[in-house]
Amino acid sequence: MIIDFHAHYPLGKNLGGVTRADEMLRAMDMAGVDKACVNNIFHSRASKANDCMAEFVRAHPDRFIGILYVTPIYPEEIEVEMARAVDELGMRGIKIYPPYYSRTIEDPVWEPVFAFAHARKLSILSHTDGDNPMVNPNNGEPQMFVRWAEKYPDANFVMGHSGNVAAGRQSCINAAKRCPNIYTEICSSWREINSIEELVTGVGEDRVLFGSDIPLMDPRIQMGRVITADISETAKKKILGENAARLLHL
Repeated sequence: MIIDFHAHYPLGKNLGGVTRADEMLRAMDMAGVDKACVNNIFHSRASKANDCMAEFVRAHPDRFIGILYVTPIYPEEIEVEMARAVDELGMRGIKIYPPYYSRTIEDPVWEPVFAFAHARKLSILSHTDGDNPMVNPNNGEPQMFVRWAEKYPDANFVMGHSGNVAAGRQSCINAAKRCPNIYTEICSSWREINSIEELVTGVGEDRVLFGSDIPLMDPRIQMGRVITADISETAKKKILGENAARLLHL
């Protein structure tokens, strides 16, 4: 089973994305993706985002897996909303997006998210960047997650985009070497040559996850990076689905 660990709620055409579930499913089918973990980062109020996400997933429960979203804008709602999203809406993981906010991942406002993930043994997918002038300020540099990963070992921290650029990718690798509960996820607009091989060599085939960023990016591109990589067939199977299935408790 091929699992896309990084997908978004359909976007409006003005944001460059597809707008309907059937368009996402067609793209997934063309890339051979069986299931996609979908999150909704496009509402400032997490409860609204998660309600929309749950309705979207309910329409195609065999293809989409809901990933809850929380923000530091309403810190008093974080714990209650995460519990509701998991217990009532059936979400299987957590998405955070540090670039939207003035709080770096090192800010204590995020700690309830990591504590909840630790208590429930859930995975947290976060946008990450390395030394990237396009992202300023960089509130999700991979090294910022190390202290939390060490403090909350039963939470799994998934570095979305693996830091995007070469410096960010190396930062992810260095963080993962320090913490066995830090994982890397591959989708990126940069798609540098040998980046998949670099991640497998750096962190091991058990801690690399396939993601596409659909509908922002074409899943066939990210799929091609894996299936043409100079790695073993066993490693490809783990990256394309087995690692994600383990983290999602499927």
